[in-house]
Amino acid sequence: MENKALFEGPDISVHQGVVDIKRIRNAGCKRIGIRAGYGKNNVDQRYVPNAQACYNLGVDVLLYWFSYAYTVDMAVAEAGYAMAQAAKYWERCPVAFDFEYDSVNYARKNGVAITRELATDMAIAFLEKVRDGGYIPVIYTNLDYMRNYFDLERIAAQLGRMYVWYARYTSSLPDSEARAVDIWQYTASGRIPGVAGRVDMNRFYTDFAESTVPIHRPQKRNLNIQGFQAAANADGYRDADGNPLSEDGLDGPRTQHVRSQIALKARLSQGNYVVGSKGHLVEWWQQRCNEILARSQAVDGLFGKTARKDTLALQRRLSLKEDGIAGYNSIQAAFYN
Repeated sequence: MENKALFEGPDISVHQGVVDIKRIRNAGCKRIGIRAGYGKNNVDQRYVPNAQACYNLGVDVLLYWFSYAYTVDMAVAEAGYAMAQAAKYWERCPVAFDFEYDSVNYARKNGVAITRELATDMAIAFLEKVRDGGYIPVIYTNLDYMRNYFDLERIAAQLGRMYVWYARYTSSLPDSEARAVDIWQYTASGRIPGVAGRVDMNRFYTDFAESTVPIHRPQKRNLNIQGFQAAANADGYRDADGNPLSEDGLDGPRTQHVRSQIALKARLSQGNYVVGSKGHLVEWWQQRCNEILARSQAVDGLFGKTARKDTLALQRRLSLKEDGIAGYNSIQAAFYN
């Protein structure tokens, strides 16, 4: 029986930098893989903005934890770290155990040779913990790992039901492999709107729709957003209907519309950066730069050489595109940092 691909989607981490989840969604991706973290409770540096954007935009996720475990207890702990991150946004969703060659090398440096038995035991421990926590157990693997590290039959027998995320970079899968996988990562060199550069791409043969439940989380007033709204109103910005923004501290569609119109920047004159943008929004931006960078540039509403320098420093710290311009993504990052 043919295993039919339902849709495609990328998997992302800090290595992709700032991505535009809305553009990815609008390109037809119903589900996006997101690295929640790695090793001993190291949360991926882009997990919160990536997960929050998916949560806010109604995009389903496939979360994964890159393992550096070399004991069963370490694998259990990693499952706990993964679920703690998942629980910020989803009561239930797929969570994958990602154990790769770098994981094996790390274990070797710590005096542990990863055998097929140990790798299988760790996978079972991680996935059982995920299952018992109410999440959907997924194992990330490839042909070499299925032959030499993971006894999938023993894992499936122990779990009762688990899902396979299979990496093989080829134009098509043999029938024997295609029937056994739920997600096929078919390239590491994919291209998709919303992601700069190459990215892993996956074909989903299992929807997981009924297994994905966002948490019910009432929106909270964010004073950074409220300050932005007040400054935008004072500078004369209006929403798509021509109305001032509600100063409610929520980053809703109307605030996003205004944000999409803004590009605070210095002006280049005879080889030097001089004052360009002016106004209340520049004051708001200068204050956020001071707070995030622990600096004390003048909050004077004049975006000149100093404001540009601090903008570049903020973008560098938050893994944003370093262009010296306070635009849509940089402003969003300043809301939540």
